[in-house]
Amino acid sequence: MRGELLQRTAEHAAIVGISVGIALVVGLVLGVVAARHRAFALVSLTQSAAVLNVPSLALFGFLAVWLGFFNPLVPVVGLAIYAVLPVLRNTYTGIRSVEPAAIEAATGMGMTRRQMLWRVQLPLATPVIMAGLRQSAVMTVGIATVAAAVDPIGLGVLIFHALGSYVPEQIVVAALPAAMLGILTDRVLAGAERAVGRSRLGAGTPTGATGPTGSTGLEGAPG
Repeated sequence: MRGELLQRTAEHAAIVGISVGIALVVGLVLGVVAARHRAFALVSLTQSAAVLNVPSLALFGFLAVWLGFFNPLVPVVGLAIYAVLPVLRNTYTGIRSVEPAAIEAATGMGMTRRQMLWRVQLPLATPVIMAGLRQSAVMTVGIATVAAAVDPIGLGVLIFHALGSYVPEQIVVAALPAAMLGILTDRVLAGAERAVGRSRLGAGTPTGATGPTGSTGLEGAPG
């Protein structure tokens, strides 16, 4: 039992890490584009939010039919789709919330749009983006348990086996590792978020610039 628990935990952490990594890259790119183009922002944010209304089991089932059952790509692709929205939304919010004074100062220094993005907008938006990454990772840890219904991988395997036994003690023992992994993920990323905030304060903020103040809340999550 202990060996299987370690194996399933490692599998769970792996699919979550890969999925969130993909979502981070995609969400950052889409968020930057959305911050520059209002029409794209409306479409991308609306469509991404709509995905969260799709039950996770239904999405995994659709992907399994398309990609094949017992295919590791099914949980990775499905989780990445769910994980994109928090990163996309917070990247957009963070960049759009950078104070105009910072943009004007960068423009006055002769920065190009690319330089302004890398040297001003993204650094000031980093705390908000980190908050989105944290939301994305914690949410993905939970949804990943459902993926075991179409591919026997991760801690969801233990939970489904326990549910089939109808023994309350086994169900609790099987669900506990997933809950602890979610809490651990949240605490680690919360620490990283605080560290980023402290590094910004230590490095100082450009003259006339302040960081973003937009909301970072994530409303709703798939069942």
